[in-house]
Amino acid sequence: MRQLHTAVPSNSGAERISISQPTASVGLPVFNGEAYLARMVTSLLDQTLRDLEVIIADNASTDGTQDICEDFSRRDRRVRYIRQPFNIGAPRNWNVVVNEARGEFFKWSSASDIVPPDALARCVDVLRSDPSIVLCFGRTQFIDEHEHLLEETSDSDIDVSDELPSARFERVCSELRQNNAQCGVYRLEALRRTRLDRMYPSGDMALMEELALYGKFRLLPEVLLLRRKTRSSFTAMLSPLERQRVYDPNAARPMKLIRTRRHLDKALSIWRAPISPVEKLRAYKFAARSTWWDRAALGQEWRSLFRGAGRTG
Repeated sequence: MRQLHTAVPSNSGAERISISQPTASVGLPVFNGEAYLARMVTSLLDQTLRDLEVIIADNASTDGTQDICEDFSRRDRRVRYIRQPFNIGAPRNWNVVVNEARGEFFKWSSASDIVPPDALARCVDVLRSDPSIVLCFGRTQFIDEHEHLLEETSDSDIDVSDELPSARFERVCSELRQNNAQCGVYRLEALRRTRLDRMYPSGDMALMEELALYGKFRLLPEVLLLRRKTRSSFTAMLSPLERQRVYDPNAARPMKLIRTRRHLDKALSIWRAPISPVEKLRAYKFAARSTWWDRAALGQEWRSLFRGAGRTG
């Protein structure tokens, strides 16, 4: 069920900006996010880049999320509100906002984070200046539930400016360890050529690997994301079954063969990419090496699967 409300905002008078084709679209998927949602949406509407739309996809929340979203959509015509009739899992909900976007550029935002006022404008300027860049983002500052500053990221965020697609692919596969970049600003046309977020744990990393075949990632030196580090917002803090239920709300057990899926995903991403045969061969060589390096963990994964099947039988 989709709901769309438009009205004038309360904080700046009648909003004159056209939203038929905004410069940037911000997709905000949310599930039971009432604790921090209003703070996040306010930070988006206060961006110095005013020509934007905010698409909120509510994944059938059961708390006060719907009321908050409907209030914002009544007060600011740049806010579009979509409510899922039932929980479709986080990745599908994150992908919904990409398909709904109308801007030239696109940004994902988590409902628990905060975006500094100039974040969109800074990244859009960089993307406009260099067509070879498909993703621009700044450094990330972690905060707690009370917005107290925690550590700032350093090695977690990487600039990927290699000219060769195969080199970018190898760099992201080898060096990207924490995916703050997913909440950067994308060239929407390039993002839509990928298979978007995957339906398994760590599927967001597979998306980043695929996107690297399409263009460069530019890391800016300033902090452009305040990321809340709590158990409810970091899947790494969840148990395997809790994490699986983020992807499949009805899961009875954790997903199997996740490493195998990641390696198969690499091969499919290379096959689909619009790059030369020579570059595909180079990327495939790296993918084959990475599978060989990971052979012990892959073997353990398959042995665990068969042991589980034996016990079930």
